[in-house]
Amino acid sequence: MAITMNNYQTRCQVRLQDGVDDLGNPIYVNRMLARIKPDTSNQDLYDIVHSVFSLQSLPVKVIKRIDEGQLSEEE
Repeated sequence: MAITMNNYQTRCQVRLQDGVDDLGNPIYVNRMLARIKPDTSNQDLYDIVHSVFSLQSLPVKVIKRIDEGQLSEEE
């Protein structure tokens, strides 16, 4: 039997670089975007995140898509 996932929530975590510490290691901050429609394509999400976060000065380092849902068996 095949297993399917019924998505019910999608979020996006964006990691930004907020300078460096005394040893030269990067300092990161995370921002969460919630209430994203689960059927949003990866390309659309990527483009939107870059468009929105280009309005501020911190560079985007990582974009994570977090899909939550329920797994069930197809009959």
